[in-house]
Amino acid sequence: MKIRFTSEYDTANKVLTEYLTKYDYLNSDRIIRCVIFLADNGIESFKSFLESAKGDPRDVMWWAEYENRESMDNNKRVRDFNKSFKENGI
Repeated sequence: MKIRFTSEYDTANKVLTEYLTKYDYLNSDRIIRCVIFLADNGIESFKSFLESAKGDPRDVMWWAEYENRESMDNNKRVRDFNKSFKENGI
């Protein structure tokens, strides 16, 4: 997380801690990695994806791990965030 949010790390960490305290079901390495991966536009993007995860964590997993999501027949899992960023080549 520190690499993604260099100057905003403390804020991102505080926001994440607040969400994990309120919504225990988000406390999963896979969900957190998906949110961090998707949040490429800073802290507001991070908050937005945490909100999406709060609604349904499967959404952020789907967005982060799959491509060709428009087609249920041709979608393909290209990342597995049960594994670390390093193991995913990120």
